[in-house]
Amino acid sequence: MKRLVKILVVGFVFITYASCQKNEVVTPLDEIILSQQETQGEEILADVDLLVDEAVDLNLSQLKSATVTGGGYLSECATVTVNKTATPKVITIDFGASCTGKDGKIRSGKIIVTSASFNTFPSVRNKTFDNYTVDGKKIQGTIEKTIAIDQVNNIRTAEVKENITINFPGTEGTATRVSTLTRQYQRGAGTTAADNKIVSWGTVAFTRVNGVVVTKTITAATPLVFNVACHHIVSGIVSITTSNKKSWSVNYGNGDCDNLATVTIGDKTKEIKIR
Repeated sequence: MKRLVKILVVGFVFITYASCQKNEVVTPLDEIILSQQETQGEEILADVDLLVDEAVDLNLSQLKSATVTGGGYLSECATVTVNKTATPKVITIDFGASCTGKDGKIRSGKIIVTSASFNTFPSVRNKTFDNYTVDGKKIQGTIEKTIAIDQVNNIRTAEVKENITINFPGTEGTATRVSTLTRQYQRGAGTTAADNKIVSWGTVAFTRVNGVVVTKTITAATPLVFNVACHHIVSGIVSITTSNKKSWSVNYGNGDCDNLATVTIGDKTKEIKIR
């Protein structure tokens, strides 16, 4: 009898394990982690855009090597070098071994930007990275951005193509982000960059280390709005589907400068923190 019970218990454990293996798909916890990771990726790349824009704005007039003393992102430990004799021209932002920005984030390595012209539009800029990390997350890959300017409404619009790998610290693993986005850079009524916003919509394919592909869709009707003042996405709705047939949405609110979002899975919702 004891032998029979033991066989039944082992059989049950095996069946349960096999069932879990067969149905190893995105769980609600995974959905929350994925939402957090992809939002972090979105905010990191919005920061990269703003870092580059600040470096260009601060150095375009003199086109020479400079140590940053102004602006809202780059602190004095970041060195910007402009090579005006190269074809295309090259701007390098070097954070050294460790550099704390004015936004409180710790960066290291380099962001390298090339363009045939940084001050005529439409303009094409290409970004690459040399051992670049921010708050322990390593960013690799390429970004191509084609920029047009609407001077009447003080808006720059860019078509952006990203092919980026993000190495998250600890056990979170590595993810690849391939996206096609439209980004509008909207200047506020104030005199500082803190009044500005980045508005984005398009599609993102976010591939996890286990091979699950997470496809994110943002419509122009409910775009993501990144507020420069607080360095967070503060509004917008994202629809997410995965290659293993899961789906959910993330709502970033109505404009409040916080790190909160609401994940909706079926008829259930949960508020999450991005960091």
